[in-house]
Amino acid sequence: MTGLLRQGLFDGVDADTGVTAKDGTTKARIERAALMLFAQHGMDGVSVKQIAAACGISDGAMYRHFPSKDALGRQIFEAVHARLEALVTDNLAPGASLEDIARALTRAYCHLAETDPAQFAFHLTHRNYFIAASGDGGANPSNLMSACVVDAMERGEIPKGDAELKSAMALGVVMQAAEYSLYGRLAKPLTHYVDDFTRAIMAVLHTA
Repeated sequence: MTGLLRQGLFDGVDADTGVTAKDGTTKARIERAALMLFAQHGMDGVSVKQIAAACGISDGAMYRHFPSKDALGRQIFEAVHARLEALVTDNLAPGASLEDIARALTRAYCHLAETDPAQFAFHLTHRNYFIAASGDGGANPSNLMSACVVDAMERGEIPKGDAELKSAMALGVVMQAAEYSLYGRLAKPLTHYVDDFTRAIMAVLHTA
């Protein structure tokens, strides 16, 4: 992704803003430096030495906080995953319809993309990297969507079919557009398109 992301994408978030760590701490600076580098160059394109240099500490000091680069990346990924799921579930009333859930999920992704683009870019580009290796850490918006699709089919709210396929196609509506946004191909913030995304997701779920 290096050189392709839109200019200034990661501006606006302080270098000492943590993902799991308290802002202003050394651990927070490590997380933020790693997140920025991973989002731009990928896990395999970044070394421990580069992360340490980016936050002004020694390699040894970094290992006092994280046992390895992969452990650091996984902790960040699982935290972002959990944050996305919480953004959805915390804003759903009991008995929410599938459309309500689709809208909440869309808003969650769009909110993260706008408030912390580095977190969003890292999540977008590293889902397969981590989930394929050892699971998602227990919080997964994709699993949430699939479960909601199954429930909706059982209620007769949408036609029966392959729940995983429907879920994948529905989430693809947002994820592909989000990727375009990261590359600067969409002129407006993602939150501007929440209603469009929701309508498209429901159309997919009713026809797939």
